[in-house]
Amino acid sequence: MQMIREEMVGKIDGELRHIPRSSSGSRQNMLRAAYNMIRRYDLALNPYCPAQESLTRAIEQLKKTNPEFSPLYDKGFFEE
Repeated sequence: MQMIREEMVGKIDGELRHIPRSSSGSRQNMLRAAYNMIRRYDLALNPYCPAQESLTRAIEQLKKTNPEFSPLYDKGFFEE
């Protein structure tokens, strides 16, 4: 089963509400952008991919160049 684009965008927008914004150009905003991109890819391959899996990959990607990065996100939402 493939997820239609509008459905995917709505789902990701809802999930991004659980990853707070920060100042322009911040690592936190880079996390949001990375999550958006990775999540779209993951959902295109598997509409049932857990949000936590995509978030973990986004965090790992950012930590490759910024090992000290401490991401902010709603742990209760992503670690259900």
